[in-house]
Order: sequence, then C-alpha cells, then structure tokens
Amino acid sequence: MAFAKFSKILRLSNFDIKKKAKQYEHVHRDINPNDQWEIIGELGDGAFGKVYKAKNKETGALAAAKVIETKTEEELEDYMVEIDILAKCDHRYIVKLLDAFYHDAKLWIMIEFCPGGAVDATMLELDRGLMEPQIQVICRQTLEALVYLHSIKIIHRDLKAGNILLTLDGDIKLADFGVSAKNTKTLQRRDSFIGTPYWMAPEVVMCETMKDAPYDYKADIWSLGITLIELAQIEPPHHELNPMRVLLKIAKSEPPTLEQPNNHSIVVLYCDTKHTLWPLITPCLLQDSRFSSKTLKRTRKFVIDGLEVSVTTSKIIGDDEKKDEEMRFLRRQELRDLRLLQKEEHRAQALLNTKLDAQKEQMQRRFDQEMNAKKKFYDTELESLEKHQKQTIEKMETDHAIKLRDETKRIRSEQDRDYNKFLDQMKRNKKEEQNFLSAQKNHLDTTLKRIISENKREISETERQCLNKKQNLVRDREATIWDLDEKNLHEKHQLLKQQLKDQYFLQRHQLLKKHEKEQEQMQCYNQRMIELLKARQQQEKGRLPKIQRSEGKTRMVMFKKSLRINSTGSTSEDREKIKQFAQQEDKRQKAERLHQQQKHEHQMRDMVGQCEGNVRELQQLQNEKCHLLIENETQRLKSLDEQHNHHLKEWREQLKPRKKALEEELTQRKREQEVFFKMSENSECLSPSSPNKLTKFLPYSESSTT
Repeated sequence: MAFAKFSKILRLSNFDIKKKAKQYEHVHRDINPNDQWEIIGELGDGAFGKVYKAKNKETGALAAAKVIETKTEEELEDYMVEIDILAKCDHRYIVKLLDAFYHDAKLWIMIEFCPGGAVDATMLELDRGLMEPQIQVICRQTLEALVYLHSIKIIHRDLKAGNILLTLDGDIKLADFGVSAKNTKTLQRRDSFIGTPYWMAPEVVMCETMKDAPYDYKADIWSLGITLIELAQIEPPHHELNPMRVLLKIAKSEPPTLEQPNNHSIVVLYCDTKHTLWPLITPCLLQDSRFSSKTLKRTRKFVIDGLEVSVTTSKIIGDDEKKDEEMRFLRRQELRDLRLLQKEEHRAQALLNTKLDAQKEQMQRRFDQEMNAKKKFYDTELESLEKHQKQTIEKMETDHAIKLRDETKRIRSEQDRDYNKFLDQMKRNKKEEQNFLSAQKNHLDTTLKRIISENKREISETERQCLNKKQNLVRDREATIWDLDEKNLHEKHQLLKQQLKDQYFLQRHQLLKKHEKEQEQMQCYNQRMIELLKARQQQEKGRLPKIQRSEGKTRMVMFKKSLRINSTGSTSEDREKIKQFAQQEDKRQKAERLHQQQKHEHQMRDMVGQCEGNVRELQQLQNEKCHLLIENETQRLKSLDEQHNHHLKEWREQLKPRKKALEEELTQRKREQEVFFKMSENSECLSPSSPNKLTKFLPYSESSTT
C-alpha cells in the first residue's frame, strides 16, 4: 500500500509522452568518445561509475574519464549540474572540464588529469598524516577555491581529502561536484540532505528530518575544518562509526577537535614557501614464512625544492592492519551505498517538487479562469442591462414625443373648432375673445405639463428600477468574487497541506529505505565481527594443543630432572610420581582447554550482546529519527493551519471596509439619481405648447458622474 501510494504521489501524468532527446550545451550526443580519446588504464571506482585515465588521440592531453551508466533521460539530467558547474568554473585550484559525451547510454565526463591523485590516497601510502606546512598549503589553496565557488553562488557540499587532487607542481585541485548546489541568489539556502556523513555540517544532517532549517555556504567551512583534522590524523573524526550512525553523533555532539592537539600548533592559513613533496611509491610485498604477516617495502622518490631524494622503508603488515584495511573497505562500500541512496532521494524529491509546482500552477490557472469567467458574466449582464435600459428610455422618449405631438395636435384641433364656434357667437366682444384664447392656452399648457410630468415619473421609476438591478448585480458580482477568493484561500490551504503530507510521506519512505539499508549494513557488520571472532578463536583453539604439548614436554623434562636430583626412593616410586605428575598435567591441560572454551563462550556472548546492543542502538536512533520527523510534520501542519487562520482573519478584516465602501458608493449613486430627478421635476417649461421649446428629459447615467 505504501509503495502504491508513493508511486501515485510521483505520477505526473497518466499518459506516456515520448519526449524528444534534450540537447545540453556542454554534452556531445551520439559522438563516440573512443574516436577522440584512448583509454590507458583504470584510476578508480566511484559511487556512480568508474574513472579511467584517457589520452587525447590528437593533442596527447591526459584526462580523467568519469564513465557513468544512465538508463533514462531523468538520470542524465541529474549529472548536468556537475557538468554545468565544471564548465562555469575557471580557477587554478579547481579541476577543468575538458569535454563531455553521451553515447550508448553512457555519460563520459572528461576532467583535467591530476597525476598526484587524491590526498587521502597519498596519506594511506605514506601511512601517516601530512605535516603542518603541507596542511597549510592545502588549506590556503582550498580556501581560495571555496571563496571563488561561493562568489559565483556554488556550494560544494562534499569537501574532503578524497576530493582534493594533487598536481606534479604541488598544487591542489578541488574535484567531484556531483552533489554540489548551484544557487540563483547570493543568500539562497538549501534543504537537501546530501554529502558524505563524516564531513557533514550539523545543519546539513538536520535536513534529513527537518526541511524547514536550510543551510548555506557555511556548510563548506565546517567540511573544511573536518578535512584539516583528516589531513593531520589520516581519518576524519568518528571514522570508527557506521556512516549512518555518525549522523546523530554529529548533530548532538560538540564540534570535533584533534585527538592530540598538543602535537600540533595553530594551523596558519597562509604559507610563504611551498614545498613540492608528493611521493612516487613502488611497493613490494614479501611473505614471511614464520608469521601470518607480510612485509611491505616502499621506495619513495621525493622532489624537495628541486632536489630529488629517494627513501626505501619496510613495514610489517599484521592481522590488525589487515582488519583495518577490511573495515576501511566496508566503510567505503557503505559510503557508496549511502551516496546512491542520496542520489535516489534527490531525484525523487526533485520529481515530487515538479509535481507540486505543477499542482500549484494548475490550481492558480483554474482559479484565474473561474474568476475571469464570473467577472465576464457579470460584466456582460451589466452591459446587457445598460443596453436594454438605454433602448427602453429611447423608446419611452420616442413614444412621449409622439404622444405629446398627437395630444397637442388634438387639443389644438378641438380648440380651433371651439374658437370658431365662439367667434360666431361673440363677433363683437374683443375682451371675451382674449379671455377665451388665454383659457385655451392654459388648458393646453396644463395638459402638456401633465403629460411631461407623467413621462418624467415613468422614466424616473424605470431608472430607479434599472439602478436597483445594476446595484444588485454589482453586489452579486462582488459577493461572488469574495466567495471565490475565500474558496481559493481554503483550496490553496488544503493543497499546501496535502503537498506537505506528500513531502513528508516521501521523506518517511526514503527514511524507511535508509533504515533498511542501515539494518542490512549492521547485520553485515555484526556477522563480520562474529566471523572474525570465530576465526580468531579457531586459531587459538588450534594453537592450544601445540602449545600444551610443547609446554607439557618441557615441564615433564624439568620434573624428571628435578626428580633425579632430589630422588631418595626407588625407581617404582619415581615412576609413580611421574605418573601422578602426568595425570596432573592432563588435568591442568584439560582445565586450560575448559578455561579457553569458557573464555571463548564468554567472548561470543559478549560479542553477540554487543551486536544485539548495536542493533538496539540503531533501532533507537531510527525510532528517534522517525519520531522527530513525525513531530516536525505535526508542527509544520499546525503552523500551516495557524498561518491560514491568520490570513483568513486578515482577509475578512479587509473585507469589511470593502463592503462598507461598496455600499457607500451605491448609496451615493442612488442619492445622486434622486437629486437629479427631483431637480428635473422642479424645473418647469415656460411654454410647453411652443413647438420649438419642447422639454426633452435626459435620464441619469452613471457615466455622467465619473
């Protein structure tokens, strides 16, 4: 179920889209590197591939060819950061990128060749740490390289003696940018748990369970300090611990120091003179037949200030040295497994981040589309309402003009008939004629004023209804926008919570894989320790009879000799004493064998107890990590809820003045319309019956107030 959910989280699409092969700036595709470079020999075996010594067929230049098998384009993408960083860097103490190829599902990275090899290999060949003048030179040159890297926003993240290479001129070259980070901003911080445990800074270790505590370039400074201790002592601090177990030690302990600080003075960061002192070693192993050990003879040729010095030394390699070499090999294997796990975690995390970014973009795009659709709908409704209102008012004005004209014509026709009739009756009375005409005019004006007033009232009522509809639409529009905003806040919060849960689910999944690998390594380590103990006990058990026989013969000879000197009895008594002595010797040897057996059983019980204690300690550390991860997830979810509630409260507080401002604006518009209509009703036409002075009513419009 967990794996199915994990696969579901990382699934970006249900469709398999065949992508076109991506072209990279510094990588040549479909060009066989063997056509340009010749492989001379193998230099080493790294965590992600083998490293060969190569020679350019045209120029004769030497290079270290890092060959990595990649199955997919996504895996190839993982190594582009290293290639881009190497191509970007131009510094005397950083290895240069000579070329890069991708051919036959293999990535070839051709890097500047450093004949001196890595510093840690040199120390192992010398069988001692470096001297302080040498450490000073390495420290100063490494610092110059780090200053350059940090100035171009690059964090190395894997600084150690194994990644510091030596040239024949005595200079160093910083190498292996496989886990380096290329920032886009100067103060950008990282939250990736990646690097080699023994050299990791505490803030990098904490990123295994706490992604909200990122680190910056200062992590390289910590790694440099550990590297300086390694240069002085051959091994880094806590080297005896399992790489997985050393992480908690780094996080909880004080910063490590030299084991014997009195033997070292303060390391100076600048050295005026530089000595060329790198050995060329020719080993010769001689087998000693008397002991289970080997003698290693080494012939070293040194160049010190231009003078060549040759020294031959011999060293007996015993069982302890063999055991140390075996443990060192196991540690390297464990580190390689850890690097592979870190690479897989980094790839899975990048894939998940891509999926989460796509989800955010999709949600924001959906919200914008929904918001635009709602706004467009209400804008269309308002536009349609205003258009319909304009058509209605124009029709009312036209009908009003026609009605006014027809009514005026009718009244004038009636008044003309009445006037002619009145003239026939009152032909000689001029004063009554004038009164009659005045009365007719007053009647016409009154009728027209009534018609105009009725038309104004109808238009006013229509405008009020239209304004109410428009304001209701505006209210609905704003309410819909507010609802969408609130819905978007809730959906964004739920998405962030789900994404946070997905991230922690991925972290738990990766942590469980790491714990399985830790348990597997611990079982191998415990089994190895038990096998070594059994082998040693078997050797002791095999040597004991020989030792007892030799000691028994010696003791018997000494007893017989003392018996001859001190003997006063007969021969039979001497034989009896010898017989008793032999029986006592048998009992003593039997007691020795029993004691050895009990000792071996006790050692085995102690070893089994120690192995079980190691397993319990590992389980406790794993439980602590899981508990810390769950605690951190709970705290992050709680913080996310509090942050959402705070944003929602702020949004609602900002909503109140927005609602108040909207209502005030709508009330102001209604008030302005009422004032306009009141002024229109109070305004009177002096002569409504005049054909040239017909009053045309101009309705209130929102555009007139803007």
